[in-house]
Amino acid sequence: MQKIKVLAAGAAACTAVFFSAGVSSAQSVDLPAAAKELPQTKISVENPHAACSESAKVIKTLLLMASLLEKGDLKTYSQYLDDGCTSFDEGTHQLIVGKEAVLADIKRRFDEISTDGKGPEMTLTIEEPYARVTGDVAVVTFKAIKKVGGEHPHKAEARATDVFVKHGHRWKKLHCRGEWKKIS
Repeated sequence: MQKIKVLAAGAAACTAVFFSAGVSSAQSVDLPAAAKELPQTKISVENPHAACSESAKVIKTLLLMASLLEKGDLKTYSQYLDDGCTSFDEGTHQLIVGKEAVLADIKRRFDEISTDGKGPEMTLTIEEPYARVTGDVAVVTFKAIKKVGGEHPHKAEARATDVFVKHGHRWKKLHCRGEWKKIS
């Protein structure tokens, strides 16, 4: 099983990402400086499936966004959100519309799991992301597993679907949906 990992430890982060989408050499992900300064995060991707070279770029963007999100770097993360992005809150069955509303919801969720503002140590595994690109739209499906440490350690998983739209040379998230369920 091939694994792709981004590890944040101290002030350094690994920036090499390997994809099995018919690409034999490494493709690098340049993490913004702010993302490199926040430790306590381990992200790995297992068996990515890209339908084409452009799909590999979408998976790379998904990995970068996951790294930024798990580190709490919402400022940089927001640069990868479409202005009209949406998210679905499975708990309230409400559609969250617009970049600012989606970011506010993410911040609320961070605040729920963090008492000190820094958040507990987390690991995130994205299993078998499959990306399909049609024109300037891409759909990525995957299973995510997160382990949260700290005062209330737990493990949760989600089946997720993200939709991306291409703006120039950058893929931006247009919609995301996935419900986290505790598994331990």
